[in-house]
Amino acid sequence: MFFRMRGTGSIVAGLRRTGAMFIACLFGTQALSAHAFGVRYQLDVPLYYYVLGAGLTVGLSFVIAALFLKKSATPSAPIRLKLLDLDGAYGWVVSGARWLCGLVGVAVFFIILTAGFAGEQSPTRNIAPVFVWSIWWVGMVYVQALVGDVWRLVNPWRLVFDAVVATLKLGPFTGRLTYPVVLSRWPAVAFFWLFAWLEQVAPFAEVPSSLALLILVYSAIVWVGMFLFGRDVWLDRAEIFSILFGFLARIAPTKIEDGKLWLRPLGVGLASATPLSRASTVLLLLLLATVTFDGFRDTQVWADLIEWALTRSWLFAPLFWVQQQNIDLRLFFESVGLLVVPLFFFVSYGVIAKLSALLSDGSYNTRSFSGQFVMALLPISLAYHIAHYLAFLLLAGQLAIPLASDPFHVGWDLFGTLGYRMDVGIIGIGTVWWVSMAAVVIGHMYAVYTAHVMAVASAKSHGRALFSQLPLIVLMVCYTMASLWILAQPIVQSD
Repeated sequence: MFFRMRGTGSIVAGLRRTGAMFIACLFGTQALSAHAFGVRYQLDVPLYYYVLGAGLTVGLSFVIAALFLKKSATPSAPIRLKLLDLDGAYGWVVSGARWLCGLVGVAVFFIILTAGFAGEQSPTRNIAPVFVWSIWWVGMVYVQALVGDVWRLVNPWRLVFDAVVATLKLGPFTGRLTYPVVLSRWPAVAFFWLFAWLEQVAPFAEVPSSLALLILVYSAIVWVGMFLFGRDVWLDRAEIFSILFGFLARIAPTKIEDGKLWLRPLGVGLASATPLSRASTVLLLLLLATVTFDGFRDTQVWADLIEWALTRSWLFAPLFWVQQQNIDLRLFFESVGLLVVPLFFFVSYGVIAKLSALLSDGSYNTRSFSGQFVMALLPISLAYHIAHYLAFLLLAGQLAIPLASDPFHVGWDLFGTLGYRMDVGIIGIGTVWWVSMAAVVIGHMYAVYTAHVMAVASAKSHGRALFSQLPLIVLMVCYTMASLWILAQPIVQSD
């Protein structure tokens, strides 16, 4: 997401890439393209050396896993260490911490709504768009995956609903209707695509009042859904952020279970013998596809595709009709891209699942393979999220520091940070490149390892387990190279 302010003070996608780009955008006098800036990281060798090297590294990780990780070496139960008994002698401390986290979550929620409706309607001078698009959406992904399921503690929709139920003394509330089984998690899939469209395409989603209205509408949907079908059912089946953040928490090194807080190896929660539903599989693929498209929009290839479309005579009539409907062509092309790229991911993964099932020893069919091994793609989603959004979080997130002291823009200085000025040198373009490359390679290597663990744990023979993984490994190697190339386009140059 970037703030698409029209006129003065534009902040564009370059904000994610480098401090120098951010300065140019921040003080520019018109909307600018991220490709209009000359600040790039000079590579010592051609880019394809890095791309090929990354692909070979991921492929080599599969060879190493195949040689050293046998079925007998796969633990039957994950190693874990008890950190805290949540119901023990210090249970009151835990309860107090939970109460405090909930209070903070609800307070921030209402501050964002109030600031969005009543605060200054500038995206960079209102805490609502700054917090939602940089701190919450980007930062919460990192927290969930690298710390634990914090969202469960601060989820304002859950906490407000519980408070209303308790106040009205409704007792154990399980809803009025039975959730239709046929719906599965398809409502969450639809909600997430709409969220991705708002984040990446819709120009009004960064206008504070519009954003606050969107949040309020979605909140009403969530609360009505909880009332009709029950809190836990709606959160598990249709509330997109609870579902996605829950999946990401499987990567985290902590887990709450049986009233205890456990420390476990990073990513161990991904290995599961139970395939996900079709809707959940589509949802995780959609998560990866949408963030990939967000990066692809910053490449020259995307610009060339649009230019090609605009110069095809057979497209003149439909494009003219689109303009007659007062639809911006940029928004139209990006909306189409946000549909086409996920479809490409769905088809590609379906083909890989089919091939892997055919090459297996009968342990999988296409459906079970696709539902189980999609969990191995979560580290890739996290890696790309880090590579694509880390600079954006570090730069745009700084806007929240002075706004936290004066969220309603009335002259307060609650925390003494009102005079804070952004440090545009907090991360350099070279650091962005090396972090992006490391994240992509490590994320794919861990995905290979996770897929191998799941395969050898359920296959009848180690050899056939390796054989069945080959299509998925090829897919991961290709995506490693493609994603690194996409990430490199706006930030590096090589001879």
